[in-house]
Amino acid sequence: MQFNNLVNKEKKQRKRVGRGNASGHGTYSGKGLKGQKSRSGFSLIPGFEGGQLRLIKKLAKLKGFKNYNRVVNQTVTLDQINSMTTGQEVNNKTLFESGIIDDQNSPVKILNVGQLNTKRKIHIAKISEAAKKSIIKSGSEIIE
Repeated sequence: MQFNNLVNKEKKQRKRVGRGNASGHGTYSGKGLKGQKSRSGFSLIPGFEGGQLRLIKKLAKLKGFKNYNRVVNQTVTLDQINSMTTGQEVNNKTLFESGIIDDQNSPVKILNVGQLNTKRKIHIAKISEAAKKSIIKSGSEIIE
C-alpha cells in the first residue's frame, strides 16, 4: 500500500489533533504539556519576546528614504584638465587613464575651478555654464 502511495503521489493526510488516543495524536495532541502554547486559540505576535520589550520597539524610527536611483557625477575641474598631457582629447577614457576619475562608466561633470590654458577637444556631456564660458575663452572646442 505504501508503494502505491508513492506511485500515485497521494497526499499525506493532515494531523487531526484532539480526536482521541486512537488517532495516534491523543492526550496532549502533539502540543507537549501545560503552558500558553498548548492552549486552544493561542497565537503569537511576530517578534514577541516573552513580555520583554520587543527589539523593534527599541530601535529608532528612520526618517526619510534613500534614493537608490540617484545619479552621482564625478567632478573634474579645469585645473585637472590642464594637468593632463597636451594635445590629448578630454573624454571619460582619457580622464580615467590619467587617474583623474575613478570609474570610466559613470557620468562626469566639468566644473569651473581654475583656468584652462591649452586648447583641447572636450567630449563630455555635462559641463557647468561658467566652465563652458572658460573653455570657449581658452579656444578649446566642446564636441557634443
